[in-house]
Amino acid sequence: MSNALKNYVKRIDKLPTIPAIAHQILNLIGDEKVSVNKIESIVENDPAISGKILSVANSAFFGTRQSIKTLDNAIMRIGFNNVKNIALGISIMTVFDEGKGPKVLDYQRIFNHSVSVGFIAKRLSDELKLGTSEEIFLNGILHDVGFLVLSRYFDDSYKDVLERMNNGQTLLEAEKSELEFNHAELGVWLAKQWQLPNNIKDTIEFHHTPSHAKRSAKHVSVTHLADYISTKNILSPVDKDPGYPLDAAALDVLGINEEDLNDIESRVVGYVNSED
Repeated sequence: MSNALKNYVKRIDKLPTIPAIAHQILNLIGDEKVSVNKIESIVENDPAISGKILSVANSAFFGTRQSIKTLDNAIMRIGFNNVKNIALGISIMTVFDEGKGPKVLDYQRIFNHSVSVGFIAKRLSDELKLGTSEEIFLNGILHDVGFLVLSRYFDDSYKDVLERMNNGQTLLEAEKSELEFNHAELGVWLAKQWQLPNNIKDTIEFHHTPSHAKRSAKHVSVTHLADYISTKNILSPVDKDPGYPLDAAALDVLGINEEDLNDIESRVVGYVNSED
């Protein structure tokens, strides 16, 4: 951890603890015998999380079918194997939603971008037959949790980051210039505080630089490509194009080339746009 990051996190008076619901769901991950009713009974106790799951179930990623209004139907539409990870990701992200006035960083935009990356990561995993689509779904949802920490605790400081972007720097360059760390480094600090699984920590830390990842290479690489595709074609986490670079190491890890990526990108974007 850089000295600058240490100094910033010291300014956090009280870091939220990982939600009780997230703990309960974490205990269910990998349990093949858990029922839909069990998941529903956990989630329905938190209206904010339930509402976001309903919103996800009614998103473009699930088509334009009849609107879902109940939690059990939302779980069935999302798919039981996915809903544990979606509920876990949403429960973790929801603790940073203060819902107070205008902010430099838009929580709802970051949330929507993160869900988009989760879905795209899952689709990429399916297309590439990686056999890890449920885990990668969660990695995608949580990859930008560092933005949420910045939004809650250092929103004023981020004004200067965005000003640097307006003057021609990429987002990552602007973060390093202004803060001396980036949102990925802050995000992995949080993941370590909460003792999240290693593949999640690795994905958060290296989702912009998969060439630096020493483990969880496929999780990191798929999330990197999903983030790149979503930011470029669907929804960026910030208003201005962040200028995220494509790390070719991700293609090497996944055994594809740029032409393959372009084909996959066209299919994924076409699928999402056809469901709008």
